[in-house]
Amino acid sequence: MVQMTTCHYTCVLSFVLFCSYTPAATCNNGSFQEQMKVYSQKESPQQRFGLERLAKLVSLKSEHDPDQADIIIISSPELSTTLNLSTEYSAVMPEGFSIRKISHERIAVLSRDQTGAMYGLLDIAEQIQLGRTVRTLEEKSLNPAVGFRGIKFNLPWNSYRRDESLQLHEKTVRDLNYWKSFLDMMAENRFNALSLWNLHPFTYMIRAKNFPEACPYSDDELRDWQHFWHSLFTMASERGIKTYVFNWNIMVSHSFAKKYGLASYCLDDYEGKDYIGPGDYSPIIQKYMRESLVQLIEEYPELTGIGASQNERMEGVPEQVWQDWIVDTYFNAMDSANRKIELIIRAHTHPAPELTRKAVEDNAYRLGTVYVDVKFNWSHAHATPDLMYIHGGSTSKSLWEPAPKNYKMIYTMRNEDFFVLRWGEPDFVREVLKHNAQNYVGGFLIGSEAYIPGKEYITKPGKHLTWKYAFEKQWLFYQVWGRLMYDPGTKDEVFANAFNQKYGITYGNKLVDAHKASDKMPLKLASFYSASWDFTLYSEGFLANAPYRPKCLYDSISPFISVNEIIETTTLDTNLVSIKDFVDGNFKGPHKISPLQLANDLIQNGKRALELVQDIETTNATLAHEIDDIKTWANLSLYFGEKLKGGTALQEYRMTGDSEKQKESIQNLEAALKHWEIVVAITSKYIDEIPLMHLNPKYVNSGNSRPLTKFSWANLTGEVRNDIDIARTSLSRTSRSKNQLKQ
Repeated sequence: MVQMTTCHYTCVLSFVLFCSYTPAATCNNGSFQEQMKVYSQKESPQQRFGLERLAKLVSLKSEHDPDQADIIIISSPELSTTLNLSTEYSAVMPEGFSIRKISHERIAVLSRDQTGAMYGLLDIAEQIQLGRTVRTLEEKSLNPAVGFRGIKFNLPWNSYRRDESLQLHEKTVRDLNYWKSFLDMMAENRFNALSLWNLHPFTYMIRAKNFPEACPYSDDELRDWQHFWHSLFTMASERGIKTYVFNWNIMVSHSFAKKYGLASYCLDDYEGKDYIGPGDYSPIIQKYMRESLVQLIEEYPELTGIGASQNERMEGVPEQVWQDWIVDTYFNAMDSANRKIELIIRAHTHPAPELTRKAVEDNAYRLGTVYVDVKFNWSHAHATPDLMYIHGGSTSKSLWEPAPKNYKMIYTMRNEDFFVLRWGEPDFVREVLKHNAQNYVGGFLIGSEAYIPGKEYITKPGKHLTWKYAFEKQWLFYQVWGRLMYDPGTKDEVFANAFNQKYGITYGNKLVDAHKASDKMPLKLASFYSASWDFTLYSEGFLANAPYRPKCLYDSISPFISVNEIIETTTLDTNLVSIKDFVDGNFKGPHKISPLQLANDLIQNGKRALELVQDIETTNATLAHEIDDIKTWANLSLYFGEKLKGGTALQEYRMTGDSEKQKESIQNLEAALKHWEIVVAITSKYIDEIPLMHLNPKYVNSGNSRPLTKFSWANLTGEVRNDIDIARTSLSRTSRSKNQLKQ
C-alpha cells in the first residue's frame, strides 16, 4: 500500500461520455477500460481542464487510493520515489511532463506544476484519438522548448490604429464567453502567455486615486469593466496562461488630456497620426503613469506582467532622455509596488538598441523577470526564418550580442500578411525555431496589428460557416505555432489527426501536405518583397502601401503590386536575387536563388498542392471551404510564379531589346491572369468585400490613382490585366533612347 500524506483529487468526475465515431481513432471506451479511475495529489483548475478533455474520450472516476487508480497524477518527489520514478520526475522541468507505465494497465503522469499535468493529460487524450490504448500508449518525457509561448492580441477599444476592421470587434471581445473559447484554444495548443494591447489600458481598469478624472466611467460602469478584467485574468490562470497588459506609455486617456490640457494627441478631435510625433513629457503625466502602474499591480493580483511599447509618440527629445523616462516611470513604479511583477519592454531602432540594453541591464535586478521584445523582420515575420532586421529597420544585434545576463529576448512574429485564408505550414515554424533557438531567446509572441481574431466578419453566411469566432477558422495557424513552440519534434501526424477528428475523415495527412506546399506562397512574397510597417504588405491580396514602396518608373502608384514593382523591389531575404539585380548580373554567392528558380519552386508547389486535393470529394461544406482555401493558395502560388517569370522576361526585353522576351513576358502574365481568375471564382463563394486596414486612407497614399476602399480578389482583376498592358506597351532601353533623341 502506498502511504500518502498529501491531499487527494476531490473534483468529482461524474460524467460518462460516449465517443463519437471517427475513422482516425479507436474511440470506443474499450480503448482503455470501461471506466478509468484517476488519482491526483492536488486538485487544480489546470488538471480539471485536462481531465475534462480526456473525459470526452473515456469514462473517468475520481479515486482516493493511488493503489486502485488507473491514472496517477504525480506532483511530488515523494510519490515518484515510492513508485520508482524519481529519476523520471527529476528530469521534468516547469510546464513539462512525463508519461510512464506503472504496469500494463496503469500509467503515471509526472509534473512539477499543474500546467505540466494538464499538458500530460492532453497528450494522453491525443494518443487515444490516434488509436492507442493503455498497453500501446507511448511513454514520453517532454519539457517546453520555448519558455514564453505567447499571443499578441490588440484590443479594439482605444486601439493603436483605428479602422472599421478593428472597431467592429468591440462587443465580441468584451464577451467573456468569447474569452473562454479563446483561452481553451490557447491551452489546448500549449500557449502560456496572453498579451493585451491598447494605447492606455488604465482608463478601463482603475480609477487613479490622485487623478480620478482620468477615468470617464461611472462607478457602476467601472465595476463592470473590473469584473471583466478579473474574470479574464482568472480564466487565463486556470489554464496555465500568464497575462500581460501592454500600453503605449506616454499616451493618456482623452479625459485626462482634456482635464489638464496636456497630450493633445490623445484628444478625440486631434487631426493626424496620433502615434507619431513628439511626446508630452510633463511631470504630471509621469506622476500619473507611475501611480497608475502601482495601483494596477496592486488591484489586480491575477495579472502576471506589464508591457511597455517605448517607441511611438516619444520623439522631440534626445534619445537618452527618452530612454531615461522609461526607466524612471516603469522600473521605479514597479519596484515600489507591493508585489513583484514581470516587465516586457518593446525595443526599437529608436531609442538606439544600445541605450535600451544598458537601461534594462542596469535596472532589471530590481524586478526579477524582464524581457526585451523586438519585432522579427519588422511587421512581416512570416517571410524568411532568419532575423534580418527589427522594428525600425535596424540590423543591430547589440540587444543580444553578447548574450544578456539578466533579461531574455522575445521575438514578436507579426502577421499583417494573411488572415482571410487558412494557413498552416509547420516546416516554416520549425525552421524559425531551429534558426532562433539561442539561450538568450525567451520566447515568441504571435499576432497582428491589422487584424483582430474576434468577430467573424469575413465569411459569407452559408452551410460552410459552422464556427462562431474568427480565430476558430484559423485553428491550424494557432495549432501549428503553439504545438511546435512547445515541442518542435511534434510530427505532422498530430496536425493530420486534427483534420481527421474535426471532419471525420482519414486523409488529414493529404491536407497537411497540401498546406505545406501551397502555404509557402505568402512566405516567399514577404521574403522577395522587403516591407516594413504593419500595413505595408498584404501578401494574400498582393497589396502594398504606396508611401513605403519603391518608385516605379512605368506606371501610376496603386495598392496592387504591379509587375513593375515586382521588378523594382529589393528582397528581404538576402539569399534571393531581385529581378533587376538578376538581369543586371549584380549578385554573387553560391547559394543565391534567382527569380526564375523561385518562380519554378512556386509553380511546383502550387501544382503539388492541387494534385493532393484534386480527387477529394466531400459533402461537408466547411471541409470543402478548407480545401478551397488550399486551392486558393495554390493558384496564388502559380500566379506569383508566372508573374516572376513575366517580370524577368520583361526586364530582359527592356535592357536588351529582344522582342521575343517581350512576347514571353506577355504569355507569362496572361497565364498569371488565368490563375488569378480561378482565385476570384473560388473566393467569391465565401467573401464579397471586407474592410481592410491596409486600404485605410489615413495610412495609405491619398493620391492613389486607383483607390480601393474594400478588399476582394475580384476588385483587383483589372490591376492584374493591367500588368499585361504594361508588358505590351513597354519600350526597350534602345527605343527609349531613340524617343529621347527625337524629343
